[in-house]
Amino acid sequence: MIEPLAAVIVNSVLPRTSARRTSALKFAITSMGKHDRKRLPEDFFTPHPRPWKGKERARDPITFECTACTNSLADPNMGVRCAARHSLWCPRRKGVFVSSEITTRRLRIAGTGTVPRSIRRHSSSSAAQEHSLQGHTLETTSSPSQVCQDSVTANLSGTTDIRSLLHPSAPFDPNTAWTLYSELVKNGAYDPFTPGERLLFIEKLVNALEPALNERTGISALHKWGLRLHSMMHGRNVCVSDILSEDFRKLCLSARICALMGNFTDAVQIAREGWKRNLTDAKQAYLVDVYRTLLIMAHLREGSTAALSLVVEEWNILGPYIGSYHNAFIGTSLEAKSESFRHTARKIIAEVSNGATLLSSRWKHNERDLTRTGELLLLSYIPEGSLEEAYAVMVEMHSLRLPVPISYQTTLIRRLAKTNSFVLANEIFSFMPPSNYKPYLSVGLYLYARQGNITRAEEFFNNLRRQECLSPTDRAMLMHAYAVSGRVETVTDLFREFFPEEGEEKPTIFHYTTIIFAFAQRGDFEGLNFWLKAMMDAGHPPDAHVYSIILESFASRGDVDTVASVLDQMRAANIQPSRVHYTTVIKFLAQKRDPASAEAIYKRALREGIAPDRIMITALMNAHVEAGSWPGVVRIFDYLKASRYRRIPLTIEVYNTLLKAYVMIGTPFHTVSVLFRKLQMTGARPDAYTYALVIQSACDAGLMNVASDLFAEMEDKVGKWQPGRGIEVYVLTIIMAGHLRLGHKLQAKAVYDDMIARGIQPTSVTFSQILQAYGNQGSADSLRIAEDFLRGIVEADHQRQVWATPRSIQSALEELHSPLMTVYSKQRDPKAVERLFEAMLEAGGEPTLLSLTILLDAYRRTDDIAAVHGVWQQIWELALRLSRVDELFKGDDDAPTDPLSRQSNLLCLPLSIYIDALSATGHHSAVPEVWLKARSQGFSFDSHNWNHLAVALVRAAELDRAFAVVERVILPYQRESQTVASTRDRFPESPLTFDTAPPDVDRPAAESPLHRQERRVAAVRLTTKKSRHNMDMDGDPEDFAHPLHILHQILPSWNVWRPHHIILELLASVLRHLQGGRVIQPVGVSSQQSAGSDGVVSRAKMASDTLQRIYDDYPSTVRAVLLHERVLSRRNAINRADDGWR
Repeated sequence: MIEPLAAVIVNSVLPRTSARRTSALKFAITSMGKHDRKRLPEDFFTPHPRPWKGKERARDPITFECTACTNSLADPNMGVRCAARHSLWCPRRKGVFVSSEITTRRLRIAGTGTVPRSIRRHSSSSAAQEHSLQGHTLETTSSPSQVCQDSVTANLSGTTDIRSLLHPSAPFDPNTAWTLYSELVKNGAYDPFTPGERLLFIEKLVNALEPALNERTGISALHKWGLRLHSMMHGRNVCVSDILSEDFRKLCLSARICALMGNFTDAVQIAREGWKRNLTDAKQAYLVDVYRTLLIMAHLREGSTAALSLVVEEWNILGPYIGSYHNAFIGTSLEAKSESFRHTARKIIAEVSNGATLLSSRWKHNERDLTRTGELLLLSYIPEGSLEEAYAVMVEMHSLRLPVPISYQTTLIRRLAKTNSFVLANEIFSFMPPSNYKPYLSVGLYLYARQGNITRAEEFFNNLRRQECLSPTDRAMLMHAYAVSGRVETVTDLFREFFPEEGEEKPTIFHYTTIIFAFAQRGDFEGLNFWLKAMMDAGHPPDAHVYSIILESFASRGDVDTVASVLDQMRAANIQPSRVHYTTVIKFLAQKRDPASAEAIYKRALREGIAPDRIMITALMNAHVEAGSWPGVVRIFDYLKASRYRRIPLTIEVYNTLLKAYVMIGTPFHTVSVLFRKLQMTGARPDAYTYALVIQSACDAGLMNVASDLFAEMEDKVGKWQPGRGIEVYVLTIIMAGHLRLGHKLQAKAVYDDMIARGIQPTSVTFSQILQAYGNQGSADSLRIAEDFLRGIVEADHQRQVWATPRSIQSALEELHSPLMTVYSKQRDPKAVERLFEAMLEAGGEPTLLSLTILLDAYRRTDDIAAVHGVWQQIWELALRLSRVDELFKGDDDAPTDPLSRQSNLLCLPLSIYIDALSATGHHSAVPEVWLKARSQGFSFDSHNWNHLAVALVRAAELDRAFAVVERVILPYQRESQTVASTRDRFPESPLTFDTAPPDVDRPAAESPLHRQERRVAAVRLTTKKSRHNMDMDGDPEDFAHPLHILHQILPSWNVWRPHHIILELLASVLRHLQGGRVIQPVGVSSQQSAGSDGVVSRAKMASDTLQRIYDDYPSTVRAVLLHERVLSRRNAINRADDGWR
């Protein structure tokens, strides 16, 4: 299926190239070097040069011409003459001289000093420095006296050195520049600068000292620098009123210097004075820089909330620059400056934690300031992706009855809908009053189309059509509403209606993408390929979004080769996989229960420069949940909670994944309920999936009344905001299955009838629970009714597009047929199992590990070893294909190519069945062969495999090895699981588990999560009995992962890593035989031992030696066997007690 797709894509997409940019700035700054000088007195760095009034004029240091450089570059003495005048930077040669090029004409200066190391060596932001250095030309000319002084000081190379630093392209280090200036002022009775040069020098210092956004520069060091520059510009004892009368450039610099010192009151006062002047665009740009410095310093000193308050207070000035979604200065000379300021302000304000709470705490403020605060938070949260924070702010504004621009509402609704946060999006949409306004109708269509709500989407589409304001995007969204449900026929009909062959309007890539998405939802890969080719024939090569749809579609099939092929085609088309594509691959590996490979893909994304988001990390967390890798789940949750990145909040999706782990491991309902009720403390709002998990836990505990109450609560709190069809059928199926398990047939029938009355189409999972209930009765009549029911489901709907949702058709067919296949297998009826297996294949299903394992078990129970061998070979080949992920890592040197570096538990169940079948039929030599073969391919073994291996070794009369398995594998892991680690790394630097503990095939496989209801119910019953509410969070109430951290360590010792009763009873029988002088014979081997006295004595001697060796070498196993015998004897004694006492 992938070959035509590959050919189409590879042949139709032209390659694109990318340019590689380098920067010479870092090299130039490094070339300046550092001065190695002794420490000077503290007051040395506060020079007090002669007063100046700014009236004098001097030659512009930017434009002067070096006569030593005007000669030919071939002049051998040119470098010497140039070095004599420019010992640091030559504007003619545009280079930095090294020390060997500098002549000895520089005067020796006594007294040296150092600069605090806390001040960084860097230039200011590109936007600010570009304006101050390139957008400015000095308006001074040299007076006769100044020219005379220049001629005198020209002999001082230090003067020309420091003036050369003023050149726009000269590298500038504030520490080096200040040291040089201080030495000159201290040792000379003159000022090396003209007034204009001095101002430019101070400006370059301020630009270099201003911290970059989020740079944690030392506040005390910046304060000290501010004092120096303030004294250099104004001298001592200068009040603000004196500064307010200065010229505009000095005014702006003074405000920025005050900000460096932390004197925001004076800085704001000075900036306001500057805004009163007659401003040109160039002067406005200076003031924008001033407020940018104010914001950065307020953020650095007092936090993002203080910066937000500053913007609100200065709204009359800053409003035009930040108060809307669009830059009002686009196309003007202020575009770059305003965009830089908007970016800085929004980055800072987006760091405000819990903006809704902040808004609520200011309810006493006037409405105007509250509205501006809310709008600023929305303008910052939404572009930064903090959509939950933006939602909370908008809800708070609605409760305070503050006006919210419709553009803010529609933008947030679209962003939430795009991330499938429909509960939040629907609530925000309800705040908007219904109207025929185009933005309202379009966003309503977009919202309901994304949810697949066809009725509501058509309603908004028809309103738009009546208003005659349909856009191509609106048409694509109506198609999308049908595509979500996989209704490809309707989607293609709409496409032809909107874009007839003879029509003038042509479809865009969005319309073709919608059709491709529809076929992907259906799982129709032939149709997908057809429309992909049609799209490319129309001149629309696939973009990253089209590839993401294709990738998700092929990932649902579980085929590694096709997924890897799509990624290869993307790279061949110069479209690098994005965060979305890698997240899809991680989800694909989660389905395979392969967290090690999922982590390897995550690391590859990091190496390619992709910044992971919450969705990507949560997908990795779910990969650990699906594989039962509980330490990985805890580690990722701790990483997210301790994350320093504002873009990775702990949302309800993260908590849902953690709750899923609790349900899958079999946590007591009381613990799950406590966690659920504490969610409100986190600010995360439970959604329908949250309720579904808690309802599942209640049903597993047999608390059906509680489950019904939770469902009613779910409908009341989230039902009106969340699209209900998908989640409702899921929850009602859970409740129905709980009643069926308990034998409550009437209640189960009532739930099913309620489902039908609500207009909900049952899925394959629903029907599977009903079939399992029929099958568990075990009678011939119930099985006949079940088969008729199954046949009616499959044959009534040939397209299977309804009940197969949301699973693929193959998975749905397996879901339907496996319950009855399991029942017939337990009844030792392989013919019936074969019949159902063939029916599944004829209906369009495929052989799966589950269906083949059921067939293998049926043959084992009837000792059909030939059929067992045949099915096992199919299972082996399928497991190899499903576990192979090498194709995903082609071209990656760090790929996990060694099978032993992976950990897969795919073969655990069928391997136990196969070993049991081999040993029971006397094929003892095949057992170690298949065991070693599985290990060599990276398959791990769980406790059940080791117990079955011990049984197989006893059947083979390999007694020492059987006891060794219990002694050296099973019992040590049981003791290890009984030791609970009291602490864990609550602040991991990485979410990756296998970096610190690489997977090892010799370690036991992670126990599979309890997807099967009966296993989950048994685990809940056991943990409830053992824990007695000891799993509750008695320490940190916010540590939601603590119960899982404890439970995953002690649960294996309760019901997993222990010798099974059957092996203990078998080993006890072995000990009794040996004590009686009898030798254990292999199963299936006829005894040819001599019946004479010598033979009896020999066998008795062998039995005695074996018994003594077992006692000596395996004492723990013998102790466990004897303890089990004692417990069993006591239990039998109680059972034989007098009936009158029972």
